[in-house]
Amino acid sequence: METSMESSLQDRRLFKTMTAGSAVEALGGAAAVVLAIVGLAGIAPEYVSAVAAIVVGAALLAQASFIAARAREIESREHLSGARKLEFEGGVSSEAVAGGVAIVLGILALLGIGSDALVAISAIVIGAALILECGAMNRINALDVANGQHLTARRIARRAVIGSEGAQMLIGLAAVVLGILALVGVGTPVLSLVALLAIGVAILLGGTALGGRSASLLVSSS
Repeated sequence: METSMESSLQDRRLFKTMTAGSAVEALGGAAAVVLAIVGLAGIAPEYVSAVAAIVVGAALLAQASFIAARAREIESREHLSGARKLEFEGGVSSEAVAGGVAIVLGILALLGIGSDALVAISAIVIGAALILECGAMNRINALDVANGQHLTARRIARRAVIGSEGAQMLIGLAAVVLGILALVGVGTPVLSLVALLAIGVAILLGGTALGGRSASLLVSSS
């Protein structure tokens, strides 16, 4: 009984952490979408794109930090080893690294140091991270609880995450392509803003779907 209660408490802590991290990521995505639209409207596009890159970077870094804090529990629950463990840890690490790089590049761009090129590079880095992150999302989406409560809600939430994974991978690829085109001078900084807009939508959808999935697991474990 004591072991069962301890396990249930660990589950709730895990799902609360995941829900909080996903909420931060979704808020960052929403902010990036708004900033990108403002920039595309012609309001200080160079500065706005740099701020959007910083916001996206902060959102990814925060989400990665929340997941990394519970990485061992996730690996233990899913019995991850070998390639699956590498896929999960690689996805989390790439998200954290991309977030940190985007923040640094965004700050440098705000200071006027090759702002167009740095924002384009940020879009490429973040786009690549979104693709790699899908492996980690897949592992997290596989999490479940033993009891059968709220089964329908959990299935709906799981499918939402699967859908967002597909969209995230496509948007990641698009962001990389747009970033490369912006880097070589085609439509800069408009393409960078479009890439950041798409990235913002991706992490908003991903954060919302994963947050819903975590919340459904939290309710089921109560």
